[in-house]
Amino acid sequence: MDIANYSSDSRLVIKSAREVTTSFRHPEIEVEHLLIAVIRHEGSEVETILNLVGKSPAYIEHIVETYLKDQSSRSAPRENVTISPAVEDVLTQAIEEKNKLYDALVEPEHILIAIFDPKSKLAPYITDKIGLTKENIYRAIAESKSVEEITSTAAKKAGAGIDIDEKKAVVAGTLRYCVDLTNQAAAGEFDPCIGRDSEIQQVIQILLRRRKNSPVLTGGAGVGKTAIVEGFAQAVINEKVPKALSGVKVMEVDMGGLVAGAKYKGEFEERFKSLISEVIKSGGKIVLFIDEIHTITSAGSTGGGMDAANLIKPALARGQLRLIGATTEEEYTKYLEKDKALDRRFERVKVEEPSVEDSIRIVRGVVPKYEEHHNVTYTMDAIVGSAKYAKRYLSERNLPDIALDIVDEAASQFSVKREFSNSAFPEMEKQITELEKMIADCKGKDPDKDNEVFDKLYDAYDEFSRKMNMLQEYWGYRLETGKKAGE
Repeated sequence: MDIANYSSDSRLVIKSAREVTTSFRHPEIEVEHLLIAVIRHEGSEVETILNLVGKSPAYIEHIVETYLKDQSSRSAPRENVTISPAVEDVLTQAIEEKNKLYDALVEPEHILIAIFDPKSKLAPYITDKIGLTKENIYRAIAESKSVEEITSTAAKKAGAGIDIDEKKAVVAGTLRYCVDLTNQAAAGEFDPCIGRDSEIQQVIQILLRRRKNSPVLTGGAGVGKTAIVEGFAQAVINEKVPKALSGVKVMEVDMGGLVAGAKYKGEFEERFKSLISEVIKSGGKIVLFIDEIHTITSAGSTGGGMDAANLIKPALARGQLRLIGATTEEEYTKYLEKDKALDRRFERVKVEEPSVEDSIRIVRGVVPKYEEHHNVTYTMDAIVGSAKYAKRYLSERNLPDIALDIVDEAASQFSVKREFSNSAFPEMEKQITELEKMIADCKGKDPDKDNEVFDKLYDAYDEFSRKMNMLQEYWGYRLETGKKAGE
């Protein structure tokens, strides 16, 4: 373990883990001791992360301590406490997490992520009790950090004249108006991007150009323009991009956030200009993404002020700003193409609607995410049918978006029906028993004279029929199919 990779806070955490181990009279530092040390350490991002995921540090510490107290009677202490192989694996994994988040040194939050990595040897009892996952932590980091801006090393390469040994990272205020897509990709929030390798390759090639290095994805609504940008962010995280793009941050600009609250004339322009300035200072380490990019020609232009398009033209012309845009063909023609100076600074990438066969491949690749969300399983016929029938009956909308809507809606409907059925069946069994008893009570009695007994039977039967009809409506086609198959 190279201690030079770890910050002073992380070194204190490791030292504290040794003290925790000694206090429990255990022979080796285990992952559980390290977790307590991380939770107890003050002044790091760990407490913020735990608050964002709704986990109390005190509760986690209590769970781990309870587990460790039970282990105390089973082991004898050593004079010199050693680090277990499991902890060495966690500390090595923490270095990888540090690299994914583009931080200079391993911090306590990186150790926290590594502890809850699926490969970690953290006790299953603790994992189940706490209910915290690596993905939860990544989401919290994506929410809490605007962006970890470029370290001095990147700035030095860009010719900014900053000392290469300086380890300070600058948090840019205007970048709070952006969403970090690379962090979300690292957290596994995006669906896999399937069948769009050529478009992603085109985007990469354009971004690597010296000039005119800003691609704009144009295509119909729902063909997967945003999915291509998400696929590019995943490629960056998985290190499947050229070295020149290795370690870049893909930041989606929240244009609504930039405009919101801009009460004074020129306030929006000032915010947008500051944002562009911060991106330029990064030396190419931030790639901006603007969805519905045609809005930049009018955003913030009320009262005669400059619009966003005019603010970015100089940076685009000099190749200082890498920008990915997405819009439809009609809106590009209506808004951007009219501005010849702006149109010349973009390189269009046409995104065509995939064929039915390609859409089936896309749905098939993405469907595990829907299966996990809805707790269902799709048949191959359902996957094929979603694309085929979407194209036939909903041709006014584009594939693959409409096919994915269909599989999502179908699973949602199935889940509602399944939940109703699961709760209805035990109750109906009880009702059948009660009906049988009521029928037995009515034997030999006159409906005209003993109308109270028969009224109860009729009411109970009506209630049973109502639920039976609903089940027939939900699942009747399955019953009919089953009968035909059995004939």
